[in-house]
Amino acid sequence: MSALNDIAEQVPPLLSDFLLTISLAFLIGLSLKEYYLSTHKLHTFGSTRTMTFIGMFGFVLFQLDKDHWLYLAGMLVLAGFLNVYYHKKLSQENYGLIGVLTAMLTYLIGPVSATEWLPKWFLILFVVSTLFILNARARIAVLRERMSPREVITLAKFLLLAGVILPLLPDRQIADFIPVTPHQTWLAVVAVTAVSYASYLVQTYLFRGRGILVTGVLGGLYSSTATTIVLAKASREQPHRESLIAASIVLASGMMYVRLLAIVVCFSTAFFQQLLAPFGVLTAVALLLALAVSRLPDGGATDAGPTGIEQPVNPLEVAPAFIFAGLYVATVAITQAVLSHFGDVGLTWMSLAVGFSDIAPFVLSVVQGKFEIEPQQIVRAIVLATASNNLLKAVYVVALGNRRAARLAGGVLLLLTAGPLVYAMLL
Repeated sequence: MSALNDIAEQVPPLLSDFLLTISLAFLIGLSLKEYYLSTHKLHTFGSTRTMTFIGMFGFVLFQLDKDHWLYLAGMLVLAGFLNVYYHKKLSQENYGLIGVLTAMLTYLIGPVSATEWLPKWFLILFVVSTLFILNARARIAVLRERMSPREVITLAKFLLLAGVILPLLPDRQIADFIPVTPHQTWLAVVAVTAVSYASYLVQTYLFRGRGILVTGVLGGLYSSTATTIVLAKASREQPHRESLIAASIVLASGMMYVRLLAIVVCFSTAFFQQLLAPFGVLTAVALLLALAVSRLPDGGATDAGPTGIEQPVNPLEVAPAFIFAGLYVATVAITQAVLSHFGDVGLTWMSLAVGFSDIAPFVLSVVQGKFEIEPQQIVRAIVLATASNNLLKAVYVVALGNRRAARLAGGVLLLLTAGPLVYAMLL
């Protein structure tokens, strides 16, 4: 490794930037050629060699003049050629701009590569994003057909609340008995709904109807409790898939730990590091037990084909966001009151109680709130809350699922309840 580092240090920066530029321009050219072939386009502007030459052209002109007037002149020349090409396309009633835009983006690779204040990871991200968008035509078309106008409007509202309202909220403590700020409150809402929305998009538009096990994984990232209820009801309607449904319920609980880690890391790397080991072990145990349950005989059923399970609701509706904010503030106030009057014992009982509801507000309240309590006690409270939440899901499975699914999934969920309880008692 040190020999490779020595060789890399001996390569002149100008040479490495030039080689990187032509390599990335070549990749873009290959991708553009593939796009032309897949769309059966006949009259096109260049392909692999053309894009490589454009990248070289931009790099050299950017280096020749400190004020970069030559680079700007070259851009005007390229724009002139592209203007002639596009007018020719318009005469043929062909209005696509992919070739024109790709050529201009390729011309920008040289300056991005050679500019010292732009890191190399940005250059790679720039090119990878270009390649992804260039080859995502089919996926974008599917997304456009599936996404309803209401979802687009909902997303726009959420972006307004997250990108405009959030920065404007004051970062002062709400009250003496509520040790969080309005900014922290809404930031918690943004973090939780963002994780749920990512799962919702993947489940709805990329893996729709791809199997019960996929539903468990993605549903657990969305809401493990809601997913457990839906799957438990499905076990009565699909008795020939009991093992698969039970395994999916276990997967949803395993993904709960991943979801909580993703939320916690947004606010505290210290608590993320302390929770990573226990949550990582619990996730691995849940995955292994789910795999074992899924392999049990189930009347010849497979995980292929439609699941018959309803799709999740868009989590970006504004009303649920305000409800979550209210729950978060209320949880912070209650936690402060419990700690003030009952100390660590009161927090223990409270963490067990909140597990029978949505635990995300509680987890974020103890992570963000400025409580006079040791970090180890906070970790213990979070682990206990997940334990009682698994117990709640076991109750749901027994109450709503058929007998075999309840026995399989409920038994595993009880194990996932006992494990965190033992770990919390040892802290």
